[in-house]
Amino acid sequence: MVTQPTKAAFPHFRPGAARSGIPRRAVHALVLGLLFATMLLLSRAPGYAQTTRATKAGPTPLAEEWKTKINSNTVAIIAGSPEDTYLDITHDLAVVLNDDNLRILPIVGQGGAQNIRDVLYLRGVDIGITTAQMLRYFASTGELSRSLDQQLTYITRLYPEEMHVVAARDIKSIQDLNGKKVNFAEAKSSTEITARDVFGLLSINVDEVNMNEADAIAAIKSGQIAATVMISGKPAEVISRIGANDNLHLLEVPYTPALENIYSRGELEPQLYPNLIDGGKNLQTVAVDAVMITINWQPATDRYRRVAKFVEALFSKFPELQKSPRHPKWREVDLSKDLPGWDRFPVAQYWLQQDKFAEFVAKRQVGDASNPADKQRLFKEFLEWTQNEAKKR
Repeated sequence: MVTQPTKAAFPHFRPGAARSGIPRRAVHALVLGLLFATMLLLSRAPGYAQTTRATKAGPTPLAEEWKTKINSNTVAIIAGSPEDTYLDITHDLAVVLNDDNLRILPIVGQGGAQNIRDVLYLRGVDIGITTAQMLRYFASTGELSRSLDQQLTYITRLYPEEMHVVAARDIKSIQDLNGKKVNFAEAKSSTEITARDVFGLLSINVDEVNMNEADAIAAIKSGQIAATVMISGKPAEVISRIGANDNLHLLEVPYTPALENIYSRGELEPQLYPNLIDGGKNLQTVAVDAVMITINWQPATDRYRRVAKFVEALFSKFPELQKSPRHPKWREVDLSKDLPGWDRFPVAQYWLQQDKFAEFVAKRQVGDASNPADKQRLFKEFLEWTQNEAKKR
Protein backbone atom coordinates (compact mmCIF):
# COMPACT_ATOMS: atom_id res chain seq x y z
CA MET A 1 0.00 0.00 0.00
CA VAL A 2 1.49 3.35 -1.06
CA THR A 3 1.16 6.15 1.48
CA GLN A 4 0.13 9.49 -0.04
CA PRO A 5 2.25 12.50 1.00
CA THR A 6 0.56 14.73 3.51
CA LYS A 7 0.39 18.48 3.74
CA ALA A 8 2.49 18.32 6.94
CA ALA A 9 5.27 16.43 5.19
CA PHE A 10 5.31 18.77 2.17
CA PRO A 11 3.87 22.12 3.30
CA HIS A 12 4.11 23.69 -0.19
CA PHE A 13 2.24 20.88 -1.90
CA ARG A 14 -1.37 21.86 -2.88
CA PRO A 15 -3.54 19.11 -4.38
CA GLY A 16 -5.09 20.18 -7.68
CA ALA A 17 -2.54 22.92 -8.31
CA ALA A 18 -1.63 21.39 -11.70
CA ARG A 19 -5.24 21.79 -12.85
CA SER A 20 -5.42 25.49 -12.04
CA GLY A 21 -3.87 28.39 -13.95
CA ILE A 22 -2.02 27.39 -17.17
CA PRO A 23 -3.39 24.20 -18.82
CA ARG A 24 -1.15 21.14 -18.58
CA ARG A 25 -0.83 20.82 -22.39
CA ALA A 26 0.35 24.41 -22.61
CA VAL A 27 2.99 23.74 -19.95
CA HIS A 28 4.23 20.67 -21.82
CA ALA A 29 4.36 22.59 -25.10
CA LEU A 30 6.29 25.41 -23.47
CA VAL A 31 8.87 23.00 -21.98
CA LEU A 32 9.33 21.17 -25.28
CA GLY A 33 9.68 24.47 -27.11
CA LEU A 34 12.41 25.65 -24.74
CA LEU A 35 14.29 22.36 -25.11
CA PHE A 36 14.12 22.56 -28.90
CA ALA A 37 15.35 26.16 -28.93
CA THR A 38 18.27 25.27 -26.65
CA MET A 39 19.34 22.39 -28.90
CA LEU A 40 19.07 24.62 -31.97
CA LEU A 41 21.30 27.27 -30.43
CA LEU A 42 23.88 24.70 -29.36
CA SER A 43 23.94 23.09 -32.79
CA ARG A 44 24.72 26.49 -34.36
CA ALA A 45 27.45 27.38 -31.81
CA PRO A 46 30.93 27.68 -33.41
CA GLY A 47 32.73 24.36 -33.39
CA TYR A 48 29.81 22.42 -31.82
CA ALA A 49 29.15 20.18 -34.77
CA GLN A 50 32.85 19.70 -35.43
CA THR A 51 33.52 18.87 -31.77
CA THR A 52 30.65 16.37 -31.71
CA ARG A 53 31.81 14.67 -34.87
CA ALA A 54 35.45 14.65 -33.67
CA THR A 55 34.42 13.06 -30.38
CA LYS A 56 32.61 10.27 -32.19
CA ALA A 57 35.21 9.74 -34.90
CA GLY A 58 38.34 10.28 -32.75
CA PRO A 59 40.91 13.11 -32.66
CA THR A 60 41.13 15.35 -35.72
CA PRO A 61 44.42 15.69 -37.64
CA LEU A 62 44.82 19.18 -36.17
CA ALA A 63 44.47 17.82 -32.60
CA GLU A 64 47.04 15.11 -33.33
CA GLU A 65 49.40 17.71 -34.79
CA TRP A 66 49.20 19.87 -31.65
CA LYS A 67 49.55 16.86 -29.34
CA THR A 68 52.71 15.73 -31.14
CA LYS A 69 54.22 19.21 -31.25
CA ILE A 70 53.62 19.99 -27.55
CA ASN A 71 54.79 16.64 -26.21
CA SER A 72 57.83 16.24 -28.46
CA ASN A 73 59.28 19.64 -27.50
CA THR A 74 58.46 19.84 -23.78
CA VAL A 75 60.97 19.06 -21.02
CA ALA A 76 59.58 18.85 -17.47
CA ILE A 77 61.97 19.87 -14.68
CA ILE A 78 61.12 19.12 -11.05
CA ALA A 79 62.30 22.09 -8.96
CA GLY A 80 61.43 23.27 -5.45
CA SER A 81 58.81 25.15 -3.50
CA PRO A 82 58.09 28.87 -4.07
CA GLU A 83 60.43 29.52 -1.09
CA ASP A 84 63.30 27.73 -2.84
CA THR A 85 66.04 28.88 -5.22
CA TYR A 86 65.42 25.81 -7.39
CA LEU A 87 62.16 27.25 -8.69
CA ASP A 88 63.78 30.62 -9.52
CA ILE A 89 66.56 28.84 -11.40
CA THR A 90 64.11 26.69 -13.36
CA HIS A 91 62.01 29.73 -14.22
CA ASP A 92 65.16 31.39 -15.59
CA LEU A 93 65.71 28.33 -17.79
CA ALA A 94 62.20 28.67 -19.18
CA VAL A 95 62.63 32.39 -19.89
CA VAL A 96 65.97 32.00 -21.66
CA LEU A 97 65.64 28.63 -23.42
CA ASN A 98 61.99 28.54 -24.52
CA ASP A 99 61.45 28.90 -28.27
CA ASP A 100 59.49 27.20 -31.07
CA ASN A 101 61.57 24.04 -30.71
CA LEU A 102 61.82 23.73 -26.93
CA ARG A 103 59.54 24.38 -23.96
CA ILE A 104 60.69 24.13 -20.34
CA LEU A 105 57.92 23.11 -17.94
CA PRO A 106 58.93 23.99 -14.33
CA ILE A 107 57.25 21.81 -11.70
CA VAL A 108 56.89 22.87 -8.08
CA GLY A 109 58.69 20.17 -6.08
CA GLN A 110 59.52 19.30 -2.49
CA GLY A 111 63.29 19.70 -2.50
CA GLY A 112 66.42 17.75 -3.36
CA ALA A 113 65.61 14.43 -1.69
CA GLN A 114 62.13 14.13 -3.17
CA ASN A 115 63.39 15.34 -6.55
CA ILE A 116 65.62 12.26 -6.83
CA ARG A 117 62.63 10.04 -6.07
CA ASP A 118 60.55 11.95 -8.64
CA VAL A 119 63.17 11.74 -11.41
CA LEU A 120 63.42 7.99 -10.83
CA TYR A 121 59.76 7.11 -10.47
CA LEU A 122 57.31 9.99 -11.18
CA ARG A 123 55.82 9.79 -14.67
CA GLY A 124 56.52 12.72 -16.94
CA VAL A 125 59.55 14.12 -15.09
CA ASP A 126 62.59 14.48 -17.37
CA ILE A 127 65.08 16.40 -15.22
CA GLY A 128 65.46 17.34 -11.56
CA ILE A 129 67.63 19.48 -9.31
CA THR A 130 69.10 18.01 -6.15
CA THR A 131 72.42 18.19 -4.27
CA ALA A 132 75.62 16.18 -4.49
CA GLN A 133 75.10 15.37 -0.81
CA MET A 134 71.70 13.75 -1.52
CA LEU A 135 73.11 11.67 -4.37
CA ARG A 136 75.85 10.37 -2.07
CA TYR A 137 73.33 9.71 0.71
CA PHE A 138 70.89 7.66 -1.40
CA ALA A 139 73.71 5.82 -3.16
CA SER A 140 75.06 4.76 0.24
CA THR A 141 71.70 3.72 1.73
CA GLY A 142 70.38 1.90 -1.34
CA GLU A 143 66.80 2.73 -0.29
CA LEU A 144 65.80 4.07 -3.72
CA SER A 145 67.88 1.76 -5.91
CA ARG A 146 70.76 -0.66 -5.56
CA SER A 147 72.37 0.81 -8.68
CA LEU A 148 71.58 4.50 -8.38
CA ASP A 149 74.88 5.57 -9.98
CA GLN A 150 73.95 3.56 -13.08
CA GLN A 151 70.33 4.68 -13.28
CA LEU A 152 71.05 8.41 -12.95
CA THR A 153 73.40 10.70 -14.83
CA TYR A 154 74.14 14.35 -14.17
CA ILE A 155 73.94 17.14 -16.71
CA THR A 156 75.95 19.67 -14.74
CA ARG A 157 76.88 20.76 -11.27
CA LEU A 158 75.24 24.09 -10.53
CA TYR A 159 75.96 26.40 -7.58
CA PRO A 160 76.62 26.06 -3.84
CA GLU A 161 73.58 26.06 -1.55
CA GLU A 162 74.26 27.62 1.84
CA MET A 163 72.94 26.46 5.19
CA HIS A 164 70.92 29.19 6.91
CA VAL A 165 70.16 28.86 10.62
CA VAL A 166 67.63 31.47 11.78
CA ALA A 167 67.11 31.87 15.53
CA ALA A 168 65.70 34.22 18.15
CA ARG A 169 68.08 36.94 19.35
CA ASP A 170 68.55 35.31 22.76
CA ILE A 171 70.30 32.37 21.00
CA LYS A 172 73.89 33.59 20.62
CA SER A 173 75.53 30.58 18.90
CA ILE A 174 74.57 27.31 17.25
CA GLN A 175 75.82 25.47 20.37
CA ASP A 176 73.08 27.25 22.37
CA LEU A 177 70.53 25.15 20.45
CA ASN A 178 71.50 22.05 22.44
CA GLY A 179 68.31 20.51 23.87
CA LYS A 180 66.02 23.07 22.17
CA LYS A 181 63.35 22.67 19.49
CA VAL A 182 64.77 23.28 16.01
CA ASN A 183 62.98 22.96 12.68
CA PHE A 184 64.69 20.74 10.09
CA ALA A 185 62.11 21.42 7.35
CA GLU A 186 59.70 18.80 6.06
CA ALA A 187 60.20 15.15 7.01
CA LYS A 188 62.40 13.17 4.56
CA SER A 189 63.55 16.39 2.86
CA SER A 190 67.14 17.10 1.86
CA THR A 191 67.31 19.81 4.54
CA GLU A 192 66.27 17.34 7.23
CA ILE A 193 68.84 14.75 6.13
CA THR A 194 71.66 17.30 5.81
CA ALA A 195 70.79 19.19 9.02
CA ARG A 196 70.82 15.95 11.00
CA ASP A 197 74.25 15.17 9.59
CA VAL A 198 75.74 18.62 10.25
CA PHE A 199 74.33 18.93 13.77
CA GLY A 200 75.50 15.38 14.52
CA LEU A 201 79.04 16.13 13.33
CA LEU A 202 79.00 19.28 15.50
CA SER A 203 77.74 17.19 18.48
CA ILE A 204 74.65 19.38 18.91
CA ASN A 205 71.58 17.44 20.06
CA VAL A 206 68.27 19.17 19.37
CA ASP A 207 64.57 18.36 19.63
CA GLU A 208 63.73 18.14 15.90
CA VAL A 209 60.44 19.42 14.51
CA ASN A 210 59.27 19.42 10.89
CA MET A 211 57.39 22.25 9.15
CA ASN A 212 57.81 24.55 6.17
CA GLU A 213 60.01 27.62 6.52
CA ALA A 214 57.27 30.26 6.62
CA ASP A 215 55.52 28.42 9.45
CA ALA A 216 58.83 27.85 11.23
CA ILE A 217 59.72 31.56 11.23
CA ALA A 218 56.30 32.35 12.68
CA ALA A 219 56.91 29.66 15.33
CA ILE A 220 60.24 31.27 16.33
CA LYS A 221 58.53 34.64 16.73
CA SER A 222 55.88 33.13 18.98
CA GLY A 223 58.44 31.24 21.05
CA GLN A 224 57.27 27.75 20.06
CA ILE A 225 60.69 26.78 18.65
CA ALA A 226 64.20 28.17 19.01
CA ALA A 227 65.46 28.07 15.41
CA THR A 228 64.95 26.80 11.88
CA VAL A 229 67.39 25.42 9.30
CA MET A 230 67.09 26.16 5.59
CA ILE A 231 69.49 25.04 2.86
CA SER A 232 69.09 27.24 -0.20
CA GLY A 233 71.11 29.30 -2.62
CA LYS A 234 71.53 32.80 -1.23
CA PRO A 235 69.63 35.03 -1.05
CA ALA A 236 66.80 32.83 0.24
CA GLU A 237 63.63 34.84 -0.38
CA VAL A 238 61.65 33.67 2.66
CA ILE A 239 64.57 34.67 4.93
CA SER A 240 65.14 37.97 3.13
CA ARG A 241 61.59 39.01 4.05
CA ILE A 242 62.30 38.90 7.81
CA GLY A 243 62.02 42.44 9.18
CA ALA A 244 64.25 44.38 11.56
CA ASN A 245 61.54 44.32 14.24
CA ASP A 246 61.12 40.53 14.16
CA ASN A 247 63.97 40.10 16.68
CA LEU A 248 65.62 37.26 14.72
CA HIS A 249 69.14 36.71 13.37
CA LEU A 250 71.31 34.22 11.46
CA LEU A 251 73.73 31.98 13.38
CA GLU A 252 77.23 31.05 12.29
CA VAL A 253 77.86 27.40 11.34
CA PRO A 254 81.53 26.74 12.19
CA TYR A 255 83.52 24.98 9.46
CA THR A 256 85.16 22.37 11.66
CA PRO A 257 87.52 19.55 10.56
CA ALA A 258 84.64 17.09 10.98
CA LEU A 259 82.75 18.90 8.19
CA GLU A 260 85.64 19.54 5.79
CA ASN A 261 85.58 16.22 3.93
CA ILE A 262 81.84 16.35 3.26
CA TYR A 263 80.83 20.01 2.94
CA SER A 264 82.32 23.09 1.36
CA ARG A 265 82.88 26.41 3.08
CA GLY A 266 80.17 29.04 2.65
CA GLU A 267 79.50 32.64 3.63
CA LEU A 268 76.41 34.78 4.14
CA GLU A 269 76.84 38.50 3.45
CA PRO A 270 75.20 41.26 5.54
CA GLN A 271 74.12 43.14 2.39
CA LEU A 272 71.95 40.12 1.48
CA TYR A 273 70.40 39.89 4.96
CA PRO A 274 70.78 43.36 6.55
CA ASN A 275 68.19 42.62 9.25
CA LEU A 276 69.77 39.32 10.28
CA ILE A 277 73.56 39.79 10.33
CA ASP A 278 75.17 42.23 12.75
CA GLY A 279 78.61 43.79 12.73
CA GLY A 280 78.98 44.22 8.97
CA LYS A 281 81.04 41.00 8.60
CA ASN A 282 80.34 37.92 6.53
CA LEU A 283 78.89 35.02 8.48
CA GLN A 284 80.54 31.61 8.14
CA THR A 285 78.44 28.59 7.20
CA VAL A 286 78.64 25.35 5.20
CA ALA A 287 77.38 24.63 1.69
CA VAL A 288 76.43 21.77 -0.64
CA ASP A 289 76.51 21.82 -4.44
CA ALA A 290 73.26 21.72 -6.40
CA VAL A 291 73.26 19.24 -9.29
CA MET A 292 71.02 18.81 -12.34
CA ILE A 293 70.19 15.13 -12.92
CA THR A 294 68.31 12.92 -15.35
CA ILE A 295 67.74 9.23 -16.03
CA ASN A 296 70.41 7.34 -17.97
CA TRP A 297 68.12 7.17 -21.00
CA GLN A 298 68.99 4.95 -23.95
CA PRO A 299 70.11 7.04 -26.96
CA ALA A 300 67.34 5.74 -29.26
CA THR A 301 64.50 6.83 -26.95
CA ASP A 302 62.30 9.92 -27.19
CA ARG A 303 63.22 10.90 -23.59
CA TYR A 304 66.92 10.91 -24.49
CA ARG A 305 66.20 13.07 -27.55
CA ARG A 306 64.28 15.66 -25.52
CA VAL A 307 66.88 15.85 -22.76
CA ALA A 308 69.57 16.15 -25.44
CA LYS A 309 67.67 19.08 -26.99
CA PHE A 310 67.52 20.75 -23.56
CA VAL A 311 71.27 20.22 -22.97
CA GLU A 312 72.17 21.72 -26.33
CA ALA A 313 70.06 24.80 -25.56
CA LEU A 314 71.51 25.12 -22.03
CA PHE A 315 75.14 24.95 -23.13
CA SER A 316 74.71 27.15 -26.20
CA LYS A 317 72.73 29.88 -24.35
CA PHE A 318 74.48 29.63 -21.00
CA PRO A 319 76.05 33.14 -21.22
CA GLU A 320 72.52 34.60 -21.31
CA LEU A 321 71.70 32.93 -18.00
CA GLN A 322 74.62 34.69 -16.32
CA LYS A 323 73.34 38.16 -17.18
CA SER A 324 70.98 40.34 -15.14
CA PRO A 325 68.11 40.01 -14.29
CA ARG A 326 68.65 36.23 -13.98
CA HIS A 327 69.29 34.81 -10.49
CA PRO A 328 72.78 35.77 -9.22
CA LYS A 329 73.56 32.10 -8.50
CA TRP A 330 74.01 31.52 -12.25
CA ARG A 331 77.26 33.49 -12.02
CA GLU A 332 78.64 30.82 -9.67
CA VAL A 333 77.96 27.93 -12.07
CA ASP A 334 80.92 26.17 -13.73
CA LEU A 335 79.55 23.83 -16.41
CA SER A 336 82.86 21.98 -16.67
CA LYS A 337 83.00 20.99 -12.98
CA ASP A 338 82.92 17.21 -12.59
CA LEU A 339 80.95 15.15 -10.07
CA PRO A 340 83.24 12.28 -8.98
CA GLY A 341 81.59 8.86 -8.97
CA TRP A 342 78.83 9.82 -11.42
CA ASP A 343 78.59 9.75 -15.22
CA ARG A 344 77.69 12.90 -17.11
CA PHE A 345 74.86 12.82 -19.67
CA PRO A 346 76.65 12.05 -22.98
CA VAL A 347 75.47 15.15 -24.87
CA ALA A 348 76.66 17.38 -22.01
CA GLN A 349 80.00 15.58 -22.04
CA TYR A 350 80.21 16.13 -25.78
CA TRP A 351 79.61 19.88 -25.47
CA LEU A 352 82.47 20.13 -22.99
CA GLN A 353 84.85 18.07 -25.08
CA GLN A 354 83.84 18.73 -28.67
CA ASP A 355 87.21 20.27 -29.56
CA LYS A 356 89.07 17.24 -28.21
CA PHE A 357 86.51 14.98 -29.89
CA ALA A 358 87.16 16.58 -33.30
CA GLU A 359 90.87 16.04 -32.78
CA PHE A 360 90.25 12.42 -31.77
CA VAL A 361 88.14 11.74 -34.91
CA ALA A 362 90.75 13.35 -37.16
CA LYS A 363 93.50 11.14 -35.73
CA ARG A 364 91.42 7.98 -36.08
CA GLN A 365 90.45 8.78 -39.69
CA VAL A 366 87.67 6.17 -39.51
CA GLY A 367 83.93 6.74 -39.74
CA ASP A 368 82.04 9.89 -40.53
CA ALA A 369 81.37 12.22 -37.57
CA SER A 370 78.56 13.86 -39.55
CA ASN A 371 76.71 10.54 -39.69
CA PRO A 372 74.62 10.12 -36.48
CA ALA A 373 75.34 6.40 -36.12
CA ASP A 374 79.09 6.80 -36.69
CA LYS A 375 79.19 9.87 -34.44
CA GLN A 376 77.53 7.99 -31.59
CA ARG A 377 79.97 5.07 -31.92
CA LEU A 378 82.99 7.36 -32.22
CA PHE A 379 81.93 9.42 -29.24
CA LYS A 380 81.54 6.28 -27.13
CA GLU A 381 85.09 5.29 -28.13
CA PHE A 382 86.22 8.82 -27.31
CA LEU A 383 84.74 8.66 -23.81
CA GLU A 384 86.43 5.31 -23.18
CA TRP A 385 89.72 6.76 -24.42
CA THR A 386 89.48 9.84 -22.16
CA GLN A 387 88.69 7.63 -19.16
CA ASN A 388 91.73 5.43 -19.86
CA GLU A 389 93.93 8.50 -20.28
CA ALA A 390 92.71 9.87 -16.95
CA LYS A 391 93.65 6.60 -15.22
CA LYS A 392 97.22 6.87 -16.55
CA ARG A 393 97.78 10.27 -14.96
